[in-house]
Amino acid sequence: MGLSSFTSAMLALSALQGPGTRLTYRIRVIEPAAVAPRTLASGAVSGPLDSDMRLRLRTDTAEVEALFQVTPTVGDTVTLGGEFYTRRQVGRSRRGLPLWEEDTYRRVVRLAWSDTARVYPFGVGASPRPHPRALWVELILQREFAGGEARAAEEFDLVDSTRDFRLEAVVRPRRARVVLNLVRGDTVSAPRGIDLIPEEPPRVVQLVLKGRATTLVVSLTRPDPARSMRDRALALDADVVCLRVSQPAVLQPFGTICGRLNNVARQLPLPTGDTLAATFAWPGPR
Repeated sequence: MGLSSFTSAMLALSALQGPGTRLTYRIRVIEPAAVAPRTLASGAVSGPLDSDMRLRLRTDTAEVEALFQVTPTVGDTVTLGGEFYTRRQVGRSRRGLPLWEEDTYRRVVRLAWSDTARVYPFGVGASPRPHPRALWVELILQREFAGGEARAAEEFDLVDSTRDFRLEAVVRPRRARVVLNLVRGDTVSAPRGIDLIPEEPPRVVQLVLKGRATTLVVSLTRPDPARSMRDRALALDADVVCLRVSQPAVLQPFGTICGRLNNVARQLPLPTGDTLAATFAWPGPR
């Protein structure tokens, strides 16, 4: 079933992240050859039912990045959508510099679970010889029961080292565990961990450093919409959350700290001379 033969608007998925159904994208990148098609790379991305998959495939003269999403439908079928960003070398300038053409497009197809969708990310090559434009991707969607928290995972195997191939699981956080510390010099306050939901009412937290209490109002938000065409097409900020920090009864916030749920501390200087460190992580199972 050709993915490129369908054009439509992508549908949003509202499934919860947690126990229930686990989604797996299984993928192979295939190149035509004289005797039989050759597998250049393979891999899999899995996670909760609302997981997306980001793919990058690059050659010397072309590259394609894609964001795949699924929407379960009635019965045993599923809607697979793809947002594509492509760059192709179309020539060289008078100074010998490469000239690139950029494009974005979207495709949607409906298929049965465990069926195979064939995608031609560089278009269909007209030449009988192997050519980057003749590469295709075979994608299989699978679902299975998950008895616990369905965290995202990815794996891939690159057979041809002359190609650049990457897979990435993309999960939009519904909740986040935020651990807060106050820092001044080499002194750090006791950590304060809270579970936050994007766009829920602000929460009041109190941190104590050297016997001095600091009261803050915090809330979790989504980042501002991406500006570049590539960032929008690939939803590069889909798994980013932002912590807005302010004082009680003060409208103007101290600032905002943004990041992914990767346990990396990020800092925000406060007018008091302290620095607020915030670490974003996936919340524990409920």
